[in-house]
Amino acid sequence: FSSIRPDVTVELAKLAAAQGLRIIDAPVSGGEPGAENATLSIMVGGSADDFAAAEPILRTVGKTIVHVGVNGAGQTVKAANQLIVAGNIELLAEALTFLRAYDVDLDAAVTVLGGGLAGSAVLDQKAAKMLARNFDPGFRIALHHKDMGIVTAAAREAGVVAPLGALVAQLMASAVANGDGGLDHSALLLGVQRLSGGAAR
Repeated sequence: FSSIRPDVTVELAKLAAAQGLRIIDAPVSGGEPGAENATLSIMVGGSADDFAAAEPILRTVGKTIVHVGVNGAGQTVKAANQLIVAGNIELLAEALTFLRAYDVDLDAAVTVLGGGLAGSAVLDQKAAKMLARNFDPGFRIALHHKDMGIVTAAAREAGVVAPLGALVAQLMASAVANGDGGLDHSALLLGVQRLSGGAAR
């Protein structure tokens, strides 16, 4: 279930096989609420037979469980997940800071944005936390910072350019450096406000 680098996962699978063990990489998405409600999304890398053997166990904690390929594939999909989530949270934080600067009714704005193409699970789950300034952790910035390091390292290894991802990784690092690592990743809002000179608090 851990989120680690795909290349490390492949090496672990080789070491395990040499000892007669079978490994699947099965990182999860859904945070603490998903774990508590057994609704996690689980992306699984490994052989089809090993996935089939493990699936009943995975069903005890997950709702969306998908075999995505060989060992390391689960970690690669999780890295992509974290890239998308981080980018969405950062853009939501920027949008709310922008709207607040113009004295817009933020609850109304979030409602109408959620009904259009800007709607997303991030908007549904994180806008209210940002508006209430409730940064009690569901998924901590420090963990997302670690995951963004996985994304940037794996992208570099594959020769993939991810300029927005690299920027969000730096903003996540800034949040950790500013003492926000223990807060929910919705606290990226605080970084946007710092960069805006504290505007639109």
